Amino acid sequence: MSHPARRPFPDGEGFFETLRTQDGKVAEFTRHMRRALTAASATGIRMPGEESIRNEVSKALAENPFTLGRLRICFTLSSMVITHDPYEELIEGGFLTFSPHTSKAIGEQFKTFPYDSHYDVVDEARAHGFDDAMIFNSSNNVTETGLSNLAFLFGDTWVTSPISAGILPGTMRSLAIEKLDVQVRNIHITEVPQADEVVLLSSLKIAQSVEQIGEMRLACGEASQTFVAQMREKVQYFSVV
Repeated sequence: MSHPARRPFPDGEGFFETLRTQDGKVAEFTRHMRRALTAASATGIRMPGEESIRNEVSKALAENPFTLGRLRICFTLSSMVITHDPYEELIEGGFLTFSPHTSKAIGEQFKTFPYDSHYDVVDEARAHGFDDAMIFNSSNNVTETGLSNLAFLFGDTWVTSPISAGILPGTMRSLAIEKLDVQVRNIHITEVPQADEVVLLSSLKIAQSVEQIGEMRLACGEASQTFVAQMREKVQYFSVV
């Protein structure tokens, strides 16, 4: 189980986007910027113009070139901070547990920092030998994990939680809904053991099969392998200049 190193956030508060890069191009750049604009409107933090963002991203990629990278763009009231670090592809399936924390989020969420509440979920899970933990809301419906959205296979239908459950509208989640016909509905805690297969969705990993949830082993079979492969085929990489 590989755990990428964490880079500290800028001082203060703000919102951010984490993007996957490959050979100097950025995955789903437009989707990320649309979500950032929504976050800017909600938080009152003004973003620089598109040309300025593209120029600074281009500079960060040129100064720190990696075949596969993790690009982070942080926006605060006074600055924009961009970093680019190497990213190691996750090959093995994920191991999840159940978070003891109940999500108090309602509706659409944004990637804001400090990010401590998310990291606390991950740290507690890793202390018990897992990669991450599944979080539920006050109605005992699945929301997300500390770092990823989730997709569940029930029979021949892939399902993911609605934004109204209190989740981050992840870029890969939206891609899965649009391109792979993933259905959106609430998933109750009692349904989790009924899932045939489960996949994690996030900007960096794109899609990752889940091998285990708590003590329940999952197949990581053909369906999830096909889903992961299709997700990787659907992701678009863009030059920022």
